Amino acid sequence: MRFDSRARRAVQGIHRAVEVMEMSSTKTPQRLARFDQHRERRSRNQRIAALAVGIALPVVLVILAVLVLRSDRGPAVPLAPPSVTQTAPSVTTKAVSGRSRNFKSPFTYTVPQGTHSGQGHRYFSLDMTDGSKVIVLSDVVAAKSDCSALPAQGVGTSSEAMTNWLTRDPALDATTPRPVTLGAATGSYVDVKLAADWNKSCPNGLTLVTRHPDHPQFWSIKPGDEERYYMLDLPSGDTVTIVVNAYGGGFQNVIDQAAPVVESFRFLR
Repeated sequence: MRFDSRARRAVQGIHRAVEVMEMSSTKTPQRLARFDQHRERRSRNQRIAALAVGIALPVVLVILAVLVLRSDRGPAVPLAPPSVTQTAPSVTTKAVSGRSRNFKSPFTYTVPQGTHSGQGHRYFSLDMTDGSKVIVLSDVVAAKSDCSALPAQGVGTSSEAMTNWLTRDPALDATTPRPVTLGAATGSYVDVKLAADWNKSCPNGLTLVTRHPDHPQFWSIKPGDEERYYMLDLPSGDTVTIVVNAYGGGFQNVIDQAAPVVESFRFLR
């Protein structure tokens, strides 16, 4: 037998062996889906996908709108529980009543608790809780506008004469005098500070009121200070000067605290 004939028979034998193996296999062949069934299933899947997109899109738009609104309102602030109050409790300062003992012209007063006092025959002082001071002086007179602390000549001792002198002193910027009555004492008060063009410098400040030379006692004002002077006349003929001093500014805050204290003074007859 020729070589090519033997080769063809060998190839035919291999083909028959493969066919026998395929016929004897236990594997069940897969069923092929019909084209119309495949097309129907694909259409159904497309409808489901379109419905899902139709539902998801409005939800996404709502979420985006909420995020935009929150960004316009600023950062969210957590709400406090209903049981927690957010109002700070009010603080009430207890008032304490008193009466001068050693001061020449006796009077009663009401001050906030914690206020410290000191007194002698010619003076009475209150150290306020904010660091300011109220000083009450008996029978002081106008002082020269220099550093001597000596009495000024030609200035009367009545409350009207004293307040008018303060408003006219070139060393001072002063407000218009206002009338005041504190029990048996009547007079007026004025707010003063050093004038901007005042260029003298006194070691202890510029003295505004002083005692007669035989009883040195005075009160002065320094640059940056602002003071209120109450000038009062008593039925006995004595005079009383009350000074409210605000050290280094904050004058209105001092007055808001000190003025009610001074207005509580009731000088006795």
